[in-house]
Amino acid sequence: MHLFGGLGIFMFLIGFLSSLYLGAHKLYSVYHQIREPLLTSSAYFYIALTSMVIGTQLFVAGFLAELVSRNNPERNKYQIEKRVK
Repeated sequence: MHLFGGLGIFMFLIGFLSSLYLGAHKLYSVYHQIREPLLTSSAYFYIALTSMVIGTQLFVAGFLAELVSRNNPERNKYQIEKRVK
């Protein structure tokens, strides 16, 4: 969970902040009546969207791996070879 969760959160935040910037820039240009192309015609929009999707998938993969590892019934059974006195 630490590896995939951290990487997933990082990727999602990059995508979210990028899309937030793109949306704020579009709203600024609409407010000041600056002619801008559609947001979906920009490649940065799709990069940000893909980054958020990949981040979500990585986070879910880490979460599922944590659930599988904690659900193992033999997790706390140790085979002791010899007893130290």
